[in-house]
Amino acid sequence: MVVGAGITGASIAHHLALRGIPVTVVEQAPEPGAGATGRSGGMVRGYDPDPAVGELAVPSLAAYRDPARWASGQAPLRAVGAITVTDPADEPALIEAADRVNHGQAPSAYVVTGREEIMGVRLDDGAALVEPDAGWVPPLEVTRDWLGQAVTNGASLHFGVRVLGVEGCGGRPVVRTTAGDIRAEAVVAATGLWTARPPQGLRPSPPVRSRSIQISIVRREPPAAAHATFIDLRTGVYARPVDANHSLIGMPHLVWDSPFDSAYDPAHARATAQAVGIHLPWAAGAEQVSVVRAADGYGEHSGILAPTRVPHVWSVRGWNGGGVKTAPEAGRRIADTLFARAFTHDT
Repeated sequence: MVVGAGITGASIAHHLALRGIPVTVVEQAPEPGAGATGRSGGMVRGYDPDPAVGELAVPSLAAYRDPARWASGQAPLRAVGAITVTDPADEPALIEAADRVNHGQAPSAYVVTGREEIMGVRLDDGAALVEPDAGWVPPLEVTRDWLGQAVTNGASLHFGVRVLGVEGCGGRPVVRTTAGDIRAEAVVAATGLWTARPPQGLRPSPPVRSRSIQISIVRREPPAAAHATFIDLRTGVYARPVDANHSLIGMPHLVWDSPFDSAYDPAHARATAQAVGIHLPWAAGAEQVSVVRAADGYGEHSGILAPTRVPHVWSVRGWNGGGVKTAPEAGRRIADTLFARAFTHDT
């Protein structure tokens, strides 16, 4: 059983179903991607300063580029380019990172220093790792595609079903839900920020906390040029194009233990526009079309799965806002792990 129909839960269900394993997906919301997935910026690239995340991000980017992996027959990647900006002193580390990215996919990543601007993004005296073949994906589109493929391969989806708790019975988990009890060979909880306040039996070790995420959609008026996605690791500010006339902008919102449905923070929205304006000068005075606030799960983990106290029950690690970037490969590896540990009776 997979608890949670966000992008990571959908990936896990898809990869389990590909292996011929009967999969039940339960989601408390009435539709997929109703949590952080539906409000994610969807930026994807091969590089991440966390080597463990980068190891997942490179093959994930390759999956997003491959039309053969999608039921729609079209790759979901919008390859507008991705730029990671950091301190010039980090140039040697960026060069090594570009080599790793290029080793895992078509070699196109490179490092620039001493440039004022690249791909519509000002670098503010920073060094940059440029990935021309990266960009962003629409997270809901990806999630629905994977769930559709899972159903085609025998999975069952149950929306509006809340998990009340999980107990061990005869060495296997029994999931108590609002629709009744379900006995499972194994359970994996991919519940995002709700992992911070899980039902009994789903608490991971180490714990996960929720943290606020807030983004704005701003209007990009001529003569403002199109631009690549970018993140500045020095400040955490980021942006990506939405369409020909709008961009998404964001900056870390360090409010911990934040409910998912908190009201948006106007002061933070204004500060975000000013901070992003260093890289996209037009953004500082751009019309704000909408502001979206949500939350996601954050935690320190050494692997992709965290154990719980119930046998054959695991929790997906908090991806610290990077779930979309890692979902294809994380889902595949989690499915492999579940198959080895639960479905071959290897405890």
